Amino acid sequence: MKQRPFATQKDMENAIDGARGATPVDVVLKGAKYLDVFSCKWLTGDIAITNGRIVGVGDSYQSQRSLNFKGQFIVPGFIDSHVHIESSMMAPDQFQLATLPRGTTGAIVDPHEIVNVMGTKGLDYILEAAEKATMDIYVMLSSCVPATDHLETSGAKITVQDLLKYKNHPKALGLAEMMNFPGVLNKDPEVMSKLFAFQDKPIDGHCPMLRGKDLSAYIASGVKSCHESVTLDEAREKLEKGMQVLLREGSVAKNLKDLCKLLTPHASPKLSLCTDDRNPVDILDEGHLDFLIRLAIKCGIEPAVAYRSASWSTAIAYGLNGKGAIAPGYDADLVVLNDFKKVSVKCVFKMGTLIKSEKDIPKLKIDHPLQNSIRCEVPALTDFAIRGPEGLFRVIEVIPNQIITKQKTVQLKSHHGEVQNDLKNDILKISVLERHGHHRPLSLGFVHGMGFKKGAIGSTVGHDSHNAVVVGTNDQDMRDCYAWLKDNGGGFVAIVNGKVLSSVSLPIAGLMTNVPLKKVYQDMTKLRATTKKMGSSLHEPFLQLAFLCLPVIPDLKITDVGLIDVNAFKRVDVRI
Repeated sequence: MKQRPFATQKDMENAIDGARGATPVDVVLKGAKYLDVFSCKWLTGDIAITNGRIVGVGDSYQSQRSLNFKGQFIVPGFIDSHVHIESSMMAPDQFQLATLPRGTTGAIVDPHEIVNVMGTKGLDYILEAAEKATMDIYVMLSSCVPATDHLETSGAKITVQDLLKYKNHPKALGLAEMMNFPGVLNKDPEVMSKLFAFQDKPIDGHCPMLRGKDLSAYIASGVKSCHESVTLDEAREKLEKGMQVLLREGSVAKNLKDLCKLLTPHASPKLSLCTDDRNPVDILDEGHLDFLIRLAIKCGIEPAVAYRSASWSTAIAYGLNGKGAIAPGYDADLVVLNDFKKVSVKCVFKMGTLIKSEKDIPKLKIDHPLQNSIRCEVPALTDFAIRGPEGLFRVIEVIPNQIITKQKTVQLKSHHGEVQNDLKNDILKISVLERHGHHRPLSLGFVHGMGFKKGAIGSTVGHDSHNAVVVGTNDQDMRDCYAWLKDNGGGFVAIVNGKVLSSVSLPIAGLMTNVPLKKVYQDMTKLRATTKKMGSSLHEPFLQLAFLCLPVIPDLKITDVGLIDVNAFKRVDVRI
């Protein structure tokens, strides 16, 4: 992406004069130690800014305005290398209010959640927000809508012709995560056409546990990054084969601790930090990228290296010229820290403008798409029955803090011809309902590890096609969850004995809400407390539930089509 141009030749001349000290600059930040990401050293001296651009560092400068930050530290603004805004449950305006004051001045965004529901209308919405936002939002164009053609039903299908219309959009950066890695390896014509069309742009990858020659083939197709490494050896192989390895710490997928040993001064240019999917409670309670940096430092990573990977490493990987460093010619996207080891943010500068809190961020004026996207009928109570005798059944086994699952074989009993849950051993029924208007029948299966002792929870966040998904201890509460989701245009709900204990409405595509940030936080906090009272010990059961529907992440998942053996890439019966 081209560096931000000077608006006029006079602006360029003013930058030259300011840098030479011939004229006063707009503002000078004095007294702080600042991070030189090129050498990973802390330096001392002025940071001179004119027209939102750094024009000088180190030397003494005269200015129209000076700010003294003696005893504090300044680092480049953080850039999230891969994030789905939709997973924050916040509309883009609220997302920047939550993250920008915490130091995230830029984000590389894949909007494939809303695009799977709304198609190009969802993409238009995110691109418009990107153009108007205060923080930098760079949009990777969604490559896999749907993630698979035959294993799920989405609300839209995006072809290479659709993508090419947006290729030269000023906020479009490249091609988003190519989740269909089997399609790459098998040279699927549609997958190939997208990779070929975007070979001159950054292409993100998505290949959990892919190794050896298959990994080499995937990279050889033009894919440059991956945020789905599970083990240290897997991440190391991807690094050694030239991939940009994105170290992820979301609300469900928590990989940073296991992988950050790779984060050395020499390797750090090829290692970035990303949140991927992080909910508003975790953002407000723990932080955004500031939390990831803090966690890396606690794991023994040199602070300067952690800050470099949160800024410059991502900027150079994605060609964000003029971003990610404190040096002449770079945009004045800066984070002032009271304590660099604790990542204690005092304030932020975005293009040279001081931001102390969300009140300093201009309102993002955008119309939100609020039409009800839940176009399905509520199933009958009899639709929830899994009929037949007792026997062996395939069960999805949840792995806490991971989005991969295992396949478990369990003996289940039958009563009056209906196979039963086994609450004592935490075997619950799970169901997915296609909600985009294609009227597919309800799919059913079993899951272990959700922990609920009573009631049911339901959601319209089900990666990546975002059909409605419900897990519960009894059929009636499960049905009531679907009824609530339809009536409220999507969201999250927890129901026990027919009573709604807690809920969050998500009227934007069943994925996001436009209500104020504090309201989102309050509702999500209450929802989390409710699920604990229902018996779940999972940190984030709703996001954990969402990933049980993702048929490109091993081993066993469920979609509206049925139970999916991801390794075999095919539908399988729940009964063995």
